[in-house]
Amino acid sequence: MANHQFSIGVDIGGTFTDLVVVNEEGKVFRSKAFTTPDDYPEGIIHALERICNEELHISVSELLRKTKVFVNGTTIVTNALAELKGMKVGLLTTQGFKDTLRIARSARTNEFDLQTQVPPPELVQRDCIAEVWERVDYSGKAVVPLNEEQARQQIRYLVEEKGVEAIAVCFLWSFRNPGHEQRVKSIIHEMYPDLFVSVSSDIYPVSREYERMVTTTLNAFTSRGAREYLTSLEKRLAERGLRVPVGMIQSTGGITTTSEASEKPISLLNSGPVGGVVAANSLGKALQLKNIITADMGGTSFDTSVIVNNEITHIHRARVNRLDTGLSLVDINAIGAGGGSVAWLNEQGLPQVGPKSAGSQPGPACYNRGGTEPTVTDIAVALNFIDPDYFLGGSVKLNKEAAIKAIDEKIARPLAIPTVEAAAGLFDLVIANMSNAVRAVSIEKGHDPREFTMISYGGASALYIAAIAQELGIKNVIIPNNASVFSAYGLLWSDYSRSYVQTVNWNLANGDVNALNDKLAELTALAQKDLADNGFNENDIRIVWEGDFKFGTQAFELTIPLPKRSLTEDDRAVLAKAFSEEYERLYGTGTSWDGADHLTILLNVRVTGIGTIQKPSLQTFSRSHSIAGSAKTAEREVYLPQERQTKVVSIYKAELLNTGMEVNGPAVIEAKDTTIYIPEDAYIRVDQYGNYCLTLETVENEQKTLVTEGQGGK
Repeated sequence: MANHQFSIGVDIGGTFTDLVVVNEEGKVFRSKAFTTPDDYPEGIIHALERICNEELHISVSELLRKTKVFVNGTTIVTNALAELKGMKVGLLTTQGFKDTLRIARSARTNEFDLQTQVPPPELVQRDCIAEVWERVDYSGKAVVPLNEEQARQQIRYLVEEKGVEAIAVCFLWSFRNPGHEQRVKSIIHEMYPDLFVSVSSDIYPVSREYERMVTTTLNAFTSRGAREYLTSLEKRLAERGLRVPVGMIQSTGGITTTSEASEKPISLLNSGPVGGVVAANSLGKALQLKNIITADMGGTSFDTSVIVNNEITHIHRARVNRLDTGLSLVDINAIGAGGGSVAWLNEQGLPQVGPKSAGSQPGPACYNRGGTEPTVTDIAVALNFIDPDYFLGGSVKLNKEAAIKAIDEKIARPLAIPTVEAAAGLFDLVIANMSNAVRAVSIEKGHDPREFTMISYGGASALYIAAIAQELGIKNVIIPNNASVFSAYGLLWSDYSRSYVQTVNWNLANGDVNALNDKLAELTALAQKDLADNGFNENDIRIVWEGDFKFGTQAFELTIPLPKRSLTEDDRAVLAKAFSEEYERLYGTGTSWDGADHLTILLNVRVTGIGTIQKPSLQTFSRSHSIAGSAKTAEREVYLPQERQTKVVSIYKAELLNTGMEVNGPAVIEAKDTTIYIPEDAYIRVDQYGNYCLTLETVENEQKTLVTEGQGGK
């Protein structure tokens, strides 16, 4: 191992920090350590120390010296927005537009109940919003010149009187002419060189001033935590021997540098869960699976996404914590249903699970770290799915009595039901919540989940995935052999990417094709230069063109791929057809407006440059001639929630299962960092990559019955 070169992926979750090391042969080593919210890099160091001591048997400095790729996904920005804890931001805007943030999109959260309509979160105090004398019109013409002296006064007021820690600049129509914004940015740097400045023409040069203003402000709001983390991480890893740059995963699934992430920290939103989606798509390609639903259940949340024809689904103008933004994200639906999610009773006495999480400190009651609230992990321990003496391979001993006590005191006694029934009911509630989350990204967006294979990962997912799949009618589930750290592993399958978006407001019927091609060429050149500056040669760069289309008076757009060449007059019909087909796929046959090319607008063009990097090779395993029975180590009584009875189930050790072995349910497979439950009328087969392929025979039989009935069987 002394000559090996390593790749390292690190995903910081709400409860655990997951770390993966892959050597040149593709062998995967994995480690988990408790996340340290007060000092995130410390959790990474703990995970490095553990994997070096327990798996690699080398020093941390030797591992880092021989590391060729280091990629990190972090929750820094996600947590800052979820908790609304960030920098004190000052906002400079065009004279007369001080209240754009407050007017928002009329601040409606429930149109059927006026009593529950609340304004969006306040990112900037009103007295920290200053207006500047300037005005650019819709065509980009400066109709009111920038008053630089007045701008200096407003900047001084925000910094010296209001004590702002960062400034966001968002002027009207600046995406048409960024001159005034860029000049104000220069003035701020002259006056206060160390102050963080976020400018809309750099962050999101696109039509709609509210979304542009929110995105620009969020970038400033999240700057301190991200910058402090990135600086500390690079410094501490370099001190321990790392000689390569740290790559940061973006919300779109591509990698960026720490310096670029420091200037655009908002790009790191949701960066951890994105790695799992990237890994699921890569695994799907290896297994020749085109349509995939991902299911990622960790310590804090359950995240799910849909992959269609091996294309990861993205959303643009994403809504984040009740704020409409211009952010582009991998389309992941996240709910508070992780291992640390707390079970509680609402004011009506009805049981709920999440979104509050016990995290890693104090953690679930069974962790013996001071937690007293019952969590999803406590439920699994109380039902006897998890062996308290084998959690994380036995490195953490769980307290089953504490789990039962928490459920009894907080749920069972107030509801006057037996503790085991309370635990089973909470288990059902968790399954219902997660199944609904999957429906939101599949059925609600025109996809039938029964036509998909589910890839299940995260430390907690494999225990619940069979019940979720049964609920949704999904027959086949893949549980990767490194499921508990799959998102960290996926970081190593990501490529570097740079995305540029620009409003063009191009009419499909009579817009100037040459002008559109010029804009696409301009953005393409920017993306190519950006990647070339980061060491990518022409052969390693791939360019993707997309357009945001809508009917003229609509408020939202649909994103359609553009031909990967200069557009011609004939492409008007091609684009009209593609837009119509996507429109009807989402909203139903006949909903598109045929013959309305003159009212169809290409609002924005988006150019993404992708710098491809070498990926790890998938490790394969030889087929075993042994039988699965040799991996059976015990039997255990488990209370099965769906059957509401205790049954004796077989217990298998994951380390003893080899390629070709099959395990029939009901059974539990115990790995060092996850637990897999196989229900009755289901079985798992281990494939050549060591993945656990779960087949639900009950679902297959139900689907056959439905088909028979649909053909007149009843």
